[in-house]
Amino acid sequence: MPLITISRLSKSYGTHTLFEDASLGVSESERIALIGANGSGKTTLLRIIYGEQTADAGSVHIEQGCTLGYLPQEVDLPQVADLHLAVMGVTPELLACAGEMKVLERQMASATAQQADAIGARLAEVNHKFDGLHGFDYFAQAKAILLGLGFEESELDKPVRTLSGGQKTRAALARLLLLSPDVLLLDEPTNHLDIRASDWLSDFLNNRYNGAALIVSHDRYFLDGVVSKVVEIENATISSYPGNYSQFAKLKAAKIEEQRKAYKEQQKEIKRIEEAIQTLFSHRKFTRRDSKIKELEKIKRVADVDSQRTISAQFNQAIRSGRDVLRLIKLSKSYPQKELFADLSLLVERGRKVGIVGPNGSGKSTLLKIIAGLLEADSGELIFGHNVEPVYFAQEFDHLVRSRTVLEELLADADLTSLAARNLLAQFLFMGDDAFKLVDALSGGEQCRLALAKVLARSPNLLLLDEPTNHLDIRSREALEDALRHYNGTILMASHDRYLLNTVADEILEIADGTWHAYPGSYSSYTEKSSQHAPADQSIAQPTAAKPTIRPQSQLRETEKLLRDLSRNRSALETEIEQLEHEAEALTAALGDPQTYIDGSPGDLTRDFNKASERLAELYANWERVCEEISQTQRTLEEIAK
Repeated sequence: MPLITISRLSKSYGTHTLFEDASLGVSESERIALIGANGSGKTTLLRIIYGEQTADAGSVHIEQGCTLGYLPQEVDLPQVADLHLAVMGVTPELLACAGEMKVLERQMASATAQQADAIGARLAEVNHKFDGLHGFDYFAQAKAILLGLGFEESELDKPVRTLSGGQKTRAALARLLLLSPDVLLLDEPTNHLDIRASDWLSDFLNNRYNGAALIVSHDRYFLDGVVSKVVEIENATISSYPGNYSQFAKLKAAKIEEQRKAYKEQQKEIKRIEEAIQTLFSHRKFTRRDSKIKELEKIKRVADVDSQRTISAQFNQAIRSGRDVLRLIKLSKSYPQKELFADLSLLVERGRKVGIVGPNGSGKSTLLKIIAGLLEADSGELIFGHNVEPVYFAQEFDHLVRSRTVLEELLADADLTSLAARNLLAQFLFMGDDAFKLVDALSGGEQCRLALAKVLARSPNLLLLDEPTNHLDIRSREALEDALRHYNGTILMASHDRYLLNTVADEILEIADGTWHAYPGSYSSYTEKSSQHAPADQSIAQPTAAKPTIRPQSQLRETEKLLRDLSRNRSALETEIEQLEHEAEALTAALGDPQTYIDGSPGDLTRDFNKASERLAELYANWERVCEEISQTQRTLEEIAK
């Protein structure tokens, strides 16, 4: 029996119907992608299931005892706590207990011998209560999850109120994963995750979470690795398809082709009946004419698939630049206590499409801003080639003037007639009066489409793109990918969208942990080379020496050896974790014993307990990393065997 049963659900806003007579079931352990155009009703459906909104008609039945966890796009976390406490404090009681422990530990560190007895006695009580609430387990697990989702160790003590919106979303996701409800309702869970963190989340959902999940996401690569069913909201109808996103795309393409044929056949039939009506009218055979009119009225019209709205981005032919478009010579950039990259030397030739990848904060956006002239490098040189016209697309849309209309904003720095501007806006779905909307009233997706229209309006031959698909729905992403693939200029593009990278990029520049490497080939080729730790060229345009081919048998033996080594490493970690857990239990018992505070100060025990807890958290994180590597290695073995 499904955990969630949706029956004949309908929801409208004014004259706009989101979905009508929709039915859906979510079974135990099922992973479902919920996709559709922006504004189609995906978020609304999640809110109705969670009980935050009501439907106009129909019902949502939740099995008795089934727990739901909802990750909205706008999250709410305890503002008074630091990051680690806010995540691990899954109940108000546990949060208060953890907060008091932290205060008492700080007081104990500076307490006199007389004060220590009273503080220690209270600390023992709180420790005992904390342990009873499984606080020590939550403490270690929360840390491991936060690190997996891309937080640095140094960020765990940051107050929640100082976090960015993206960090708060990641923290809320960590809290939800820690709670492990029966069903996860996730609205764009990868929006603020880099590729490493997205992979970690995929592994977590696949290998460490046993519940069901209904996931709204435009990240097709992520969906491919997690879901087994795709549910699409389109034209107020909900349709289900088996398999992951790639399988859905094939089934959908076949369905569209069938619909296109059915539409053409129906149009022929409609035309035949209309001609018959006209002929019968001319011959004054009104009874037969009326019969044909009724026949025409009864036809259930097939929608024209070509009329479905999506962006139609088509770049103008780029002005030809010199062969060498951009040369970076020993470029370096760092901030206090963090080096982004050093001695970055790169030659980008005309027509190349370079994808820039790396963790959040690694320097991808910074590099693009340096090339765009918005930031200065610490050292090195940047040289543009002959006749190069660069245009920069920013990840944030701060450059858009909020007080202008959409049309005014497009014309502000583009040499276009009003008619040409309106036509270009129509390509990006700003139809009719939409051109006179204020920029301030636009959604994130609409701002993204306007910013892309501004890029096209300037006819550049070098595109500097920073996360161009972040706010686009899947259909718009695919349209942009097609446009970029056929663009005859040069592209440098920072993105976490692996579908986009794999479709468009022919070379990959990786910036991570203060270093950089360049890999010729597609994103898939890069992942294969980087996972094997193959040496990378330090200049994309340099000719590469032929590498010896790895024979399948040799590769099989090497991969099997790696798997054995990883398994031994996991066993050693599990042994150390078990020993340390016993030690932590003994320390907890000692701190809870009143005799401890009679015999002397418990300060040493508290310090030992804190050290053991921190070491346990490190071991859990290492164990999860090794498990993830084992899983990846096993998949590699399966691919080799094929």
